Order: sequence, then C-alpha cells, then structure tokens
Amino acid sequence: MYCTNCGHALGEQSRFCPDCGKPAGSAPASAAPAARLTRVRQGKRIAGVCAGFARYLGVDATLVRLAWLLTALTVGVGFIAYAVAWIAMPIEDATAYSQPDGDREPVAQR
Repeated sequence: MYCTNCGHALGEQSRFCPDCGKPAGSAPASAAPAARLTRVRQGKRIAGVCAGFARYLGVDATLVRLAWLLTALTVGVGFIAYAVAWIAMPIEDATAYSQPDGDREPVAQR
C-alpha cells in the first residue's frame, strides 16, 4: 500500500504516512443528510402529501398518486391515511426550496 499524497510505501498496519502525515487508506465517507418526509409546496396537487412521499422515495409523483388513489378506492383507508398524513407531515422549509426575490419575473404593468 502506498500513500496517495506522497507515494511513500506504507505498512499494512500503518494508519498514517510517516513522511507527510496523511491518513492511510480511503477517507471516511461523510454522512449524507438524512432525507426528511415533508409535504412539498411546489408541484403539489392538493396538500403536497403524495409529492412529498414521491420525493422521499425517489420515484415519480404520478406513480405515488396513482398508488394512493388505487388504495383509497379498493381498500378505503387511503382517504383516512391521506388526511392523517396531511396533518402529521411537516411542511418543507420555505427557505430551502424557494427562489430569491431577485430571480422572480417582473409583473407586467398596465
């Protein structure tokens, strides 16, 4: 094994390079921020529940809406589950996904 910084040969048990001091081996992967289940503000139809689930699961919102509607019509608990999710799911942070004021299109004056 060799140091990726200076190329010095390292022993199998070496944790740091004796020449440059860089940690041996690959750097530990940084923890990705955990995805939160939230109701979305943009791209929503009724309350943003299905769009929030779609973003959390990484699938198209139309598929989630169809699955939810199919569950609601066949089993009947879909409507109750939607209402519970509407109440229980927090709304996403407006600052994280909103556009700055300078990026808005000007409104036509009459």
